This record gives sequence, structure tokens and C-alpha cells, in this order.
Amino acid sequence: MTDAEKEYLYKVGRSIAMLRKKQGYSQLDVCAKIQMEKSNLSSIENGRQNFTALTLKKIADSIGVEVRDFFIK
Repeated sequence: MTDAEKEYLYKVGRSIAMLRKKQGYSQLDVCAKIQMEKSNLSSIENGRQNFTALTLKKIADSIGVEVRDFFIK
């Protein structure tokens, strides 16, 4: 993975974390809703794990935002 790709995953992950917190959800809240291990969500939010479009949709739906919100600068 290139440095640019790592940076991209990090930025999207931080956006997910910011929106999750803004909506008032903990990682455990989201994980319970979408049946994901907390360590996986943490890895996504910290840019250490790639994600699928379906995973982004599940996370977005669970916190009440649109997937596109993860990409708005």
C-alpha cells in the first residue's frame, strides 16, 4: 500500500470517528448495531484497515448519516 493510500484510509477513518462521536455513538454502540468487532471498527477509524462499500453503508446507517458524509472535506 502506498503512502497516499494509507493517508486516504486515515482521513476517511477519522471522518467516520468524528461523525460517530458527533451523533453521540460509541464504538460499542455501532458495533452492536452492525455486528462488527470493536477492534475492526477501531482499525477502520484509525486508517489501519481497508473497508468495503457495504461496511461503510452499515456504519453510516447505524449512526444516521450518508456514506458521502465520510468523504466531505
